[in-house]
Amino acid sequence: MQSTGPIALMTEWTHLFVIFLEGDVNETEDLELVELALESAQRSGKQVVVDLSGVQFMGAHLLGELLKPGRLGKPGLWLAGPLGGYAERTLSVTGSAGAFRIFPTLADATAAFRR
Repeated sequence: MQSTGPIALMTEWTHLFVIFLEGDVNETEDLELVELALESAQRSGKQVVVDLSGVQFMGAHLLGELLKPGRLGKPGLWLAGPLGGYAERTLSVTGSAGAFRIFPTLADATAAFRR
């Protein structure tokens, strides 16, 4: 079975732009697709939420892509889970969890935006 890439779905809601990632996001091509998806989402002007609940492996390269908008002076990403073990460890070991708003679920992120 051929992989369809790391982007399971991109959807635009009233005030949020949600990107659903899945699988092991570690290959160069996968990271390029994530970068393009994030750039597209940022152009919407909406808060970008990346749902990582389907990601099995999150290494430093994916983390770098997720940190990029904040480093470029754009609004930081919100991350939704539940986060897998690799994602939690990567954020913890690198000390980068503070660069994001992290929510247990996408529903929690949506509710936080409404507040």
